[in-house]
Amino acid sequence: MNGDLSGQYEILRLLGAGKTGKVYLARNLHLNRLAAVKESTEEFLSGEVELLLELEHPGLPGIYDCIRQWGKTFLVMEYVEGMTLRQYLKKHGRVQEGQAVKWTLELCGILDYLHGRRPPVIYRDLKPENIIIRQDGTLKLIDLGGAVRYACGAEQEELCAGTPGYAPKEQWIHTRGNVTWDIYGLGSVLWEMLTGENPAKGRREDKGIPGALKEIIQTCRADRQKDRYQTIRQVESALLSYPLKRRRAFLQRMVKQAVFALAGGYTLFCFLFPLLKGIPESHIPFPYLFKPLTALAGTILIHLILFPMRKRKQSLIKQEKSILLTEKKFSGLFVLLLFFMASGLFAGKSHLGAGLVHAAQEEESLWVEMRDQQGRKMLLKNDAVYKAEERVQFEIPAERLPGGQISLQIIGVNEEGKRYSSRIFLVQREEN
Repeated sequence: MNGDLSGQYEILRLLGAGKTGKVYLARNLHLNRLAAVKESTEEFLSGEVELLLELEHPGLPGIYDCIRQWGKTFLVMEYVEGMTLRQYLKKHGRVQEGQAVKWTLELCGILDYLHGRRPPVIYRDLKPENIIIRQDGTLKLIDLGGAVRYACGAEQEELCAGTPGYAPKEQWIHTRGNVTWDIYGLGSVLWEMLTGENPAKGRREDKGIPGALKEIIQTCRADRQKDRYQTIRQVESALLSYPLKRRRAFLQRMVKQAVFALAGGYTLFCFLFPLLKGIPESHIPFPYLFKPLTALAGTILIHLILFPMRKRKQSLIKQEKSILLTEKKFSGLFVLLLFFMASGLFAGKSHLGAGLVHAAQEEESLWVEMRDQQGRKMLLKNDAVYKAEERVQFEIPAERLPGGQISLQIIGVNEEGKRYSSRIFLVQREEN
């Protein structure tokens, strides 16, 4: 298209093209005002034109004129400067949570205005390409052609509108729908703003989305119409109450963490306080460890109740299920508790005073470690069976050996009770 349009507009350049036509930037020759002119081969009826001219909302471009010329229809609209939401996402990846909620509330206001018209105007093609972010940060919803044709009752079977990923399944089957179509699209746009992913490419759960917003998005995008929000004002109400729900969830999480921290602190107290007072050697490990271990078990139980773990796939073989290698990762707080308990126990034994009670007749324990073929130290669970392949390795740390010369002998008993014994080894720790 070259030249002017009915002597009123000068076409400057092509702005874009879509399935429903091309859009040009034009200048009004009489008012010296820029405008967007949409060229369409579709014939707009008089009722549609009247409805277009009646639309007036800050979030919608103004419709200046509708001109029929050269066998085509030209909609002359307000030219909106800015970038599309699609361009914003390509540049920034995603939208910050607060801004995404603010823009979604703006879209709610625009859609509520359209749905409140008589007859209702259902937009049907809500997607980032049709949302303009103006220089002041506010939004404009563009490309109203399909919405107007639906509202005026001129829709034909071959004129289904929508975009995969943003339109519900029934929108591709029926041409006469309801406001939940726009609600579905709104949920898709919000999800894409928060994740940066196009919903048409398949949704993947994003742990960065707060639970309250996830629930809103899931309700908007429910497969069945009856399971979605039924009005745009219900979506707006849910978004407005979302910060309160998030604060409530944050407080609940803080209370849970405080309870868990108190339980962990009490466990440490039960372990460390007796060490400061002094413990008879005959009480180590029991009965001294009974109370701390009971408190630790209670702390673990509280953790499981307050912070239930998600089910994880079990990939360990049977032998690994019964043997815990020292490389296994534990919760940071549990590791900290075990570290304090172990270090405190060693410190307690090394600082036992001369005035404490000793049980000379009690058998002393010998520190023996077991390692696998790779030399990794193992902690065996009760009744666990280690299946040896080439050899079984036992180690006794030299610093754990008692003073003087000792005799070492390994005695094994099979399932029938038969005893096997090794030769006797004489070992003496070398004093530094």
